[in-house]
Amino acid sequence: MVEDEILRVLEETGALSSKEIELELRKRGYNIRARTVRYHLKKLEERGLVRKNSNGKSELTERGEMELKRRSAFERLGEFSERIEYNVYLSNFNLYTLSGLVPTNFAFVDKSFFDKVMEIVEECASFPLLISDRIFISDEGESLGGYYVPENSFALGVISNTIYDVILKTAGVNTNPEFAGLMSVENKEARGLTELISYFGTTLSPGLLLLRAGLTSVYSACKSGRGEIIVAIRSFSRYAMDIARRELEIAESKGLRGVIKILHPADRIFGLPTANRARLVVSAGLNMMAPLFENGIIPEVRVNEFFVDYRDFRKI
Repeated sequence: MVEDEILRVLEETGALSSKEIELELRKRGYNIRARTVRYHLKKLEERGLVRKNSNGKSELTERGEMELKRRSAFERLGEFSERIEYNVYLSNFNLYTLSGLVPTNFAFVDKSFFDKVMEIVEECASFPLLISDRIFISDEGESLGGYYVPENSFALGVISNTIYDVILKTAGVNTNPEFAGLMSVENKEARGLTELISYFGTTLSPGLLLLRAGLTSVYSACKSGRGEIIVAIRSFSRYAMDIARRELEIAESKGLRGVIKILHPADRIFGLPTANRARLVVSAGLNMMAPLFENGIIPEVRVNEFFVDYRDFRKI
């Protein structure tokens, strides 16, 4: 137990001396002396989880980081839903002025694919089930909130579906992430869910899991009207349905068109489990990136880790 906590301390703070670790542990309710800390550090070093750096302080090894990640996986269930909540808090997007920071998904792609990526994105720009026909491009070496686009790469930014949580929060409606799923599409209309992943049963973006698993066929849906797209499902108070409907209609009139359905608790469509709260079903922002994967371009994808001012997005 103490050794697990020492690993967590080093993960959160970086390299520390035994005395500094002692002070951190005391803040967490552990009545322990530096001598005892050194004993546990020695055991952790023997197992290859901790090492001394050039300053004589203890730090995690790569093996230690992996060990901590495995041990804390259960504790981190639902972690991605907390990131959504955090992004809603940080976003200052204003629906009425179409300005302010919006949560953004990014794909980092090798520059040799630039023309092909733009061709694919343009082919799907008018698909009615995508959130927006706007994208953000950043070149190699440019900064995205402290992260720099890698050499010989470019970054494709698309609006995250978390923008709907932001819009409703601004209107006084609190949403809770419930599921991500695959929605069957025919004639460019949503028909029914074929897969569901709970936000509380994973430490990662469930939409990204579906994308990486190769289960989407968004490009086919764009071209022929038939395929499988990723959707996100939120719940909110049934008493706020009129407010939600009004705000989302305004959003659609301003070009944010990814809302698939607002469901009353009594509605029994799409095969969703019953609930006592209203639900919002929206197209995932990742649907703009799915056609890249489906055409053999496999970029590095970051979900809800960056913000871009809406005014910096450009029509495709």
